Amino acid sequence: MILDHISTLGSSNIRQRPTITTKQNDTNNPVHILQDVNPRSGISTTIRQTHKQLHFGVWARIVLIIGLFTILSLFISRIERYEEVNSSGSSSGIRSTSSGTPSFVTVVMPSVVKPEARPQRLINIAKTWGSSANAVYVVHDSSEFSEEATDKSYPKNLLVSNHISVDMGVKRLEHVIRTIHKDFNPDFAFFVNDHTFVLPNNLCKFLKENNASEDLYAGHALKGQKETSFNSGAAGYVLSRVTMERLLKEFDNPKSTCSPEGASKWIQGNPGLLTAQCFDQVLNIKLVDTRDESEDLSHKFHAYGLVRTVTGQIDDWYLNKHKTLDVLFGVDTKYHHLPQRGSICCSSNTISFHYVEAGESIVFWEVLHKVNQSPNMTDTEIKELMESIWPKDKNSGLNAYSFPLPPSQAEVWPDMIKVVRKIASGTLSPSC
Repeated sequence: MILDHISTLGSSNIRQRPTITTKQNDTNNPVHILQDVNPRSGISTTIRQTHKQLHFGVWARIVLIIGLFTILSLFISRIERYEEVNSSGSSSGIRSTSSGTPSFVTVVMPSVVKPEARPQRLINIAKTWGSSANAVYVVHDSSEFSEEATDKSYPKNLLVSNHISVDMGVKRLEHVIRTIHKDFNPDFAFFVNDHTFVLPNNLCKFLKENNASEDLYAGHALKGQKETSFNSGAAGYVLSRVTMERLLKEFDNPKSTCSPEGASKWIQGNPGLLTAQCFDQVLNIKLVDTRDESEDLSHKFHAYGLVRTVTGQIDDWYLNKHKTLDVLFGVDTKYHHLPQRGSICCSSNTISFHYVEAGESIVFWEVLHKVNQSPNMTDTEIKELMESIWPKDKNSGLNAYSFPLPPSQAEVWPDMIKVVRKIASGTLSPSC
């Protein structure tokens, strides 16, 4: 009776349990049919499990397609990035000029020698290597150089703030590095002064061998007996982007020994020594031997002009600061790190000379440019060209630190001509 009662209640008020039956579909595969019967509502709903399986299979395929598309997109992106790196030179840490940001700039600081002639030196730099080397002139007055004098992107002026006077060398250098990093954001900055003569194509080659994301403080290394090692500011030195960033962080730290605050008068006149001390004692950024790896170990950065460099008429103080370089670079049993005279003085990848006055810079560039365009010129033709246009004294374009060409019968002429030939391609427009 109880069972009947329950059965009666279930048939009229309680939802019955679903029943499962098995049938054969068109493919003779068993299909399980779930039948839910609710006599009260009179509705019978049949849900086929095959529909559920089909529904799941469609979504699985959609997810798979999306996953494959994502992987393909990432793969294509990697390929494009690889091609961009190879085409732009980023594998060596230097960007293409087409990126809109200069891969390098040459920062032209004021020279302390014959400052009254600076405007003419800046004009002649603009006529020679200034455009190709992306020259940025550090000026205290915009009248020092008119950017309207050239129709090219460079040279540009970097106007020093009014509160920084000419004798505040450290503050000026800090301001310049900060402005270069912020406003120009180059991979590398080559710091020179307006007496430096630069070969842009060779500078570009050198930079391509280095990486902007790694520390670099490179130039012509010097070291006294008891002083911190440094690179000649006359020959110029290169800083990478990451090195400038690290240096600026130290400048901003008042507790750092790199801080410009309280710099002595001597350091104010030689601000590069403060940065050299910071690199050596705080940031642990070491100098590098930039000479050619050939057996001649020829230098690329020169602190004197062509004539003095080839003839070996170099000041003793300068030579003495090479005798201690064994400590930095290891023992050089052949040359003891000293500059050499003659044709091995200068690498074919020479980047800079110094003490090149305005008049000399124009003719030096003209000679190199013509020899590069006419490689079949004879030695006699090159010599005659140089003798016909090269300045002969201070009145015609030299200064107290630059020498005139040697006498016509001097034995050094073959070496002079050989150097001119091998560095002439440095005047080409760089590819970076």
